[in-house]
Amino acid sequence: MEEFISLGKWWLPNSPEVVVPGKLSFSANGGVKLELLGSFYDSPFQEVSKEKDLLPAGESLLPENLKATEETTIIDLIKPEETIILGLLENNEEVTLYKCYGSLLNFELIDRHDLFFQAAYLFRQIHFKNEQEIKFTSISVRYFYLEEWIGKSGIQGMWSGKENKIWLSYQPPSSIPMGEFKALDLSISFSQIYLNPFDIYFGRTYYKGSVEQKTFLTLHNPKNEPLDKCVEVILHFRDFLTFAISKPSSISAVTGNVNVSYERRIFKDDGSPSIEKGIKEKQVNILFSVWNSENSSEIKIFPYEMLFLYSDIEGELGEVFKQWLHKKELYESVFELFMVTMYTPNLYLHYRFLNMIQALEVYHGNKYKESKYQETKIYQEGISKNLLEVIAEFPPKNRENPHGISDDFRAALKGQVSSNLNRFTLHTRLTEILADITHLLPDNFVGGADNIKSFISKAITTRNALTHYSKKAAKPEELVHLFQSLKVIIQCCLLRELGLTDESIKKLIKRNINY
Repeated sequence: MEEFISLGKWWLPNSPEVVVPGKLSFSANGGVKLELLGSFYDSPFQEVSKEKDLLPAGESLLPENLKATEETTIIDLIKPEETIILGLLENNEEVTLYKCYGSLLNFELIDRHDLFFQAAYLFRQIHFKNEQEIKFTSISVRYFYLEEWIGKSGIQGMWSGKENKIWLSYQPPSSIPMGEFKALDLSISFSQIYLNPFDIYFGRTYYKGSVEQKTFLTLHNPKNEPLDKCVEVILHFRDFLTFAISKPSSISAVTGNVNVSYERRIFKDDGSPSIEKGIKEKQVNILFSVWNSENSSEIKIFPYEMLFLYSDIEGELGEVFKQWLHKKELYESVFELFMVTMYTPNLYLHYRFLNMIQALEVYHGNKYKESKYQETKIYQEGISKNLLEVIAEFPPKNRENPHGISDDFRAALKGQVSSNLNRFTLHTRLTEILADITHLLPDNFVGGADNIKSFISKAITTRNALTHYSKKAAKPEELVHLFQSLKVIIQCCLLRELGLTDESIKKLIKRNINY
């Protein structure tokens, strides 16, 4: 979604006579911002509450000519909220700001007060007068790298050097249905052919030509689901695409189709004028803020760098995406740690490493519910009981007995025995995960049993060193290797969760040039 800044004039739907000049700006990271040179409101204050006996007698802080009454109105600076703000840009384009939250930009008692609004959504080329009109029948979304990931093209070219001719044809590929998600029908669609009929009728001569196929995620909305719900699915698919290509993707453009009423003057057969009323479909550009949405169009990515392609799951995209939504909810913290790392490639390496190893630790805890060495009852009635008795009876620390333990230490030991000592350590968790997926990795990825033990030990030592600021952390070149290895391990785990077979996962890892 491209950044832009424009001057314009602005008003509220219920007060169109109050028109205020201002500047509108948008960026994907910063969102929709409106700075007004003035205000829609008569006063910069709003009533907050009414207080009785505001000040004790004789302690008034009010000016001498004012007295505190039995009931005093408490006021504060306005913090306006408007569902819709309408605008007209300097190029006469109609725009609508939706879900707006405001504050005072500056305030002077005598002079004017200026307002600042931040909006959740910006609609271009349309005026919605109320929230009920905002009903999109369908929404189409372009993502960076979606074309490369889907890998389908309807463009064909032929060249004949002998005849000095080039033939270029385009037929959009068939759309790819994905099924229903949260009352929305999803599909992958491709740009349609459009030629101006007047150019054809008048036999226009063309001196240049180009064909660009655009690929979209299309959301059909037969049940008029709210826009927030549509955007939620749009962002989920962005995360899914980022996982698939192993690079941060971002949203390039969002357009929505909405039914609008129209009136136009026509002439009847007898020549008398009349007004025709009807409904037509209008396309609207939709802009909204997306966290960490850097323009990544300049970064090239090739199929052999991606974790998996559409062709690897062709015919199963809908089911795989459905699993993505389900597992993202089931392993929420795991996905958050992984996706944050993916979207912030400039994050310090040690933070990226810590995110990956924590994601694996959390994944194991969620995947294997009984992550304990003994059943709780057996543990509590056995070694835990004995250890707690020893801790309770151990002598306190004092001058006569420096080898005793303090009250804080005693409480800490009891806490560890009661809640943590029976839980699997990180060493055990990583050992179990690797034992489960080692056969999916290349033979030289980690190595044999001794190499696996060494890898796990190095990863844990580095995690503890970075967490507690010790000097035992891995060297930078070792840290890169540890990070990349942990990343591949969690990718294998998540590919399994999405329903891919072990055989297909093994082929994907072996094919990838980065691994």
